[in-house]
Amino acid sequence: MMKNLPLVLFLSGMIVPASAEAVKTTPQGKVMQTANTADTSYTEEEDQDFDEETNDPLEPLNRTVYFVNSVLDAFILKPAAIAYRLILPEEIRNGVGNALRNLAAPITTLNHLLQGQGSRAGVTLVRFGLNSTVGVLGLVDVAKEMGFHTLETNFNETMAVWGVNTGPYLVLPIIGPSTFRGTLGLGVDYFTQPLNYFVNKDHHNQGIGYAILGTEVVHQRNLVLEAIDDLEATSLDMYASLRSVHFQKQTYQLTKLQEADESKSDNELLDAPKELEIFG
Repeated sequence: MMKNLPLVLFLSGMIVPASAEAVKTTPQGKVMQTANTADTSYTEEEDQDFDEETNDPLEPLNRTVYFVNSVLDAFILKPAAIAYRLILPEEIRNGVGNALRNLAAPITTLNHLLQGQGSRAGVTLVRFGLNSTVGVLGLVDVAKEMGFHTLETNFNETMAVWGVNTGPYLVLPIIGPSTFRGTLGLGVDYFTQPLNYFVNKDHHNQGIGYAILGTEVVHQRNLVLEAIDDLEATSLDMYASLRSVHFQKQTYQLTKLQEADESKSDNELLDAPKELEIFG
């Protein structure tokens, strides 16, 4: 059995933010994409085809898991996220987010290589080295201030670049929205996360892993407090809305990768004004 698998589910970049400003809902509860999502050739259009948003043959099972997740969120996760925001000032929360993203740098580096982006992988390694040392274990993103920018990515997106179809929609316990491809990506990201080979039961330090996991979960939930509340207020079917948002998120992330590929430099893309990316 894989140890500390929950840790990688979050460190792997599964909770990769999309744009809250890019999501709106109709009175019928259907989510609409309003951000600029340029056409992408990565997956032969399956990631931008609306029919894929309804590729949910396991819907009865998925709705059951969604209901359980919703109960856990209402009574545990959301209150914890609210307390986290009330207790810690924004500067500290931003530092926590920086550190968590820094931990995912090895996964990002490998997947940039698998996507044929060697230079971007190199920049990610430089960022990891600078932020882990000068940036005090990643709490301060000094690499960004020095002009080193990168895009977070994972094996799910790598498979999309390779042309692998997302497969049916799948709601995972606690984790939430995913797909068959996304779930496979989580497993691969687990084995490519070096931290998992040092923080586990065999080394008698699994408590560190649980602490990182708990921090990541609460931090990410804190980022989407308003976005989820707004979606619930305007949606007649929250399950269907979250499913739609999930597929829009995939399209958004792949579009960002393509735009970076087509731009003269990653910095030109990443320094440009864009929506607040908080909806995961």
